[in-house]
Amino acid sequence: MSKLRWATLLVLAMAGIAAMYPIAKILGTSTDPYLLAFFRFFVAAIAILPIMAYRHSLRLPPKNEWLFFLFLGICAVIPTVCIAIGIVHTNSLVSAILINTNPLIVALLAPFLIAEHMTPKKALALAVGFAGVVFVVLNGHGIASLLNSDYFFGSTILMLGALLTAFFTMYTKVSVRKYEGLYVTFFSVALGSTILALVVGIRGGFASMPEMTPAVLASLLTLGIVATAIPYVIRSSSMKHLDAHTAASYHLLIPVFAAFYSFLFLSESFTVWMLIGLVLTSVGVYIVQREEKIVSGI
Repeated sequence: MSKLRWATLLVLAMAGIAAMYPIAKILGTSTDPYLLAFFRFFVAAIAILPIMAYRHSLRLPPKNEWLFFLFLGICAVIPTVCIAIGIVHTNSLVSAILINTNPLIVALLAPFLIAEHMTPKKALALAVGFAGVVFVVLNGHGIASLLNSDYFFGSTILMLGALLTAFFTMYTKVSVRKYEGLYVTFFSVALGSTILALVVGIRGGFASMPEMTPAVLASLLTLGIVATAIPYVIRSSSMKHLDAHTAASYHLLIPVFAAFYSFLFLSESFTVWMLIGLVLTSVGVYIVQREEKIVSGI
């Protein structure tokens, strides 16, 4: 598949993932964050299951790789919990920006964890990109005034989610060398939703199930299929043809789509500090992508 086709698919995938932020903002105030994350990945696993069956791919990973897939599942699902918690203390746009700084973390860690090459341009991208993160987190305030604030707490939780997403991205790159993107996505979300089901059950979260009105049901289906199953398969599949940092850098498009959705559905404000942060972070990603190399094949 050509570079342009992968780029188009990844842009569409990021537009799908961005739909999660306004949904999480709307449902997150009345739904336990672990329960919300469970619904997201449970619906995604159910959506992918018939495709796996049709392709005769419903075979378990080798026993020696179960811990690896369990790790992938944890790194896939916990960021959604971080988003559901962090979005309550910030807003959907800030959440989208901070959680999707993971391309910069990938560029920093990939040379050490999966042996991807780091160049001076990538180092510059990190500096510029993280400067953007600082602008977003501070949002015009001094550091001291934020140390005990809800905004700072929410931002910290979201950065933890970004770190876990970066691990998921890098190690997905490793796994798709052996398996197709659909296979990796299915077992990651299936194992992840199983872990979340245990956590929710222990916390008694299933006792506070939201009322399944048509609006709530439509939101959960959108969350699981449009914002998870389809874009996750596209993203995982792209890892077989693109460098991890290149594929991950498309995540910086998510805040752009999230901003549009937030203005459209939530009427959220957008400060100049967030704009500066978004621009700087996007410049960092652009620098990373300047050295993109694509592996031929479909």
